[in-house]
Amino acid sequence: MNFGTLWRVIWPERGPLFVVVGGIVSLAGDFASFLGNIASPQILVWPAVGLAGLLSWFCLGQVSKVPAGAEAAVQEEAIQCRECDAFRVMLFASVGVVLLLLAGQGTTATERIGTQLGLIQEDVSAIREDATAIRDVTSSAELVRNPRSAADFFRNAWIYNMVRRDNAAAWDSIQELYGRHTPNKLDAAELYFNAGRMSLTRDQLMAQMIEVGRSRRDAAMLVIAARNMESNEEAFALYDEARAIDPDMPFAYWDVARVQLMQITNGATSRDNLASAQAAVAGHERFLEVASRKPVASYFYLPQHQADFESLARSQLESFRSNAQTWERIVQQQDEMLARQRR
Repeated sequence: MNFGTLWRVIWPERGPLFVVVGGIVSLAGDFASFLGNIASPQILVWPAVGLAGLLSWFCLGQVSKVPAGAEAAVQEEAIQCRECDAFRVMLFASVGVVLLLLAGQGTTATERIGTQLGLIQEDVSAIREDATAIRDVTSSAELVRNPRSAADFFRNAWIYNMVRRDNAAAWDSIQELYGRHTPNKLDAAELYFNAGRMSLTRDQLMAQMIEVGRSRRDAAMLVIAARNMESNEEAFALYDEARAIDPDMPFAYWDVARVQLMQITNGATSRDNLASAQAAVAGHERFLEVASRKPVASYFYLPQHQADFESLARSQLESFRSNAQTWERIVQQQDEMLARQRR
């Protein structure tokens, strides 16, 4: 068998057809390896090379049977046998797989492209997660474009006041809230007080808060007004009005946030201090009793920004019980001393 015959076996007249078929086979194997997640894509080469070698043995066996001086038609018929056709397909398939592995730098080309696409997808997913996290953070500071509910107006006023530091806009928004709704929320009334201090004098603001609380029958507004009153007598009068409007509001019975209710008066007698401590004990007990009727958090739009008033009341209650006992002993000792002096 000469070189010309061997070349015609590898590249017959229909050579391009076998190249195309072999390329299709190599691509199909490459794609199958990607879908099948083959750990070592190089093993695709060995079946193709093995089949090509086996088929070449059968093919060359058929061609070698033709006598050297046989006619060209007889030689061509031998070259076009089924074994030779299959050999050429597997030969070009093997070459195709090798080229794909070279293009994939050790992996199949399809797998490499898929990995790159996967990395792009991972990057997009990571960006999406970051954007979602940013969105979650920034969404809490987004204004409601068309506020309608009381919560919408409060949200805008709170954002203007706490986030954007735009007190004028906060004041306008909180006034619109009370112009349209009766929220009966302590943090809304407190925001009304904080925003109003920049636009009104203290006396004007307190008078306006009392008027709003009475006209809108908003107990929370009266409680916050009472909390900021200078004298306890004025505060108690407003707490009484708030209790009449909302009997379930514990702050209307005893406002644990008004420090003036628990201050010791300078120059007070032991009996006065005892009376103050006993009043504080009774007030805290009343607060806790009323607080058990409904959640204290229901009186706030943003309870997460408030103290745990029930725990605070329990802690202060124990402190004032101890103070009351101390003042009781002091008063008792003073009474005993006076009794001895009179004998």
